[in-house]
Amino acid sequence: MERKKGDLLLSWQKKPVGIYLGGIEYYNFKRSMVVRISIKRLKVSFYTEDSFKGVDLNGAYLYCANLSGANLKGTNLHGADLRVAALAHANLTRADLTRADLGGAKLRGAKLTRANLSGANLRGANLTGAKLTRADLRGAYLRGADLTGANLEGADLSGADLTDTDLLNIKYNKDTVWPEGFKPWDLRAKR
Repeated sequence: MERKKGDLLLSWQKKPVGIYLGGIEYYNFKRSMVVRISIKRLKVSFYTEDSFKGVDLNGAYLYCANLSGANLKGTNLHGADLRVAALAHANLTRADLTRADLGGAKLRGAKLTRANLSGANLRGANLTGAKLTRADLRGAYLRGADLTGANLEGADLSGADLTDTDLLNIKYNKDTVWPEGFKPWDLRAKR
């Protein structure tokens, strides 16, 4: 069986020891996280400051992963499958989520400052209270996403699909770039 990036690595005792990153590289868990495996999905919980900070998880399959509170600062998640993943209060500052699939992901209170989400699928994602300050959301698919109370100051949403997106009480400023024809002043938002 061929390994793919993001595959869980197990010891001879069937205990999780890391995640395969391609080639001979892998991320060693040590004390960084605890992994529980259920029959239907992989659940990953992070407990330390190190976590996946700066790790290359380009194209990783992290469907339904529990990454709540994880430090993913600067992590390469380009094209990663994070559908229905739990990322509440995760630190994704400067993370590369270009073309990542975050459909239905739970990003409540996540820190996405200067994150690159260009072309990402965020359909139905929960971004309530997320900090998207200066985030790149060009061409992102946000149809049906919940951005209630999110901070979009300086974010670039040009070309983004905001159809049926909940933008109640968002924060934005003069540097926020909206899709052509979009009028944020029609929303009940904080400036």
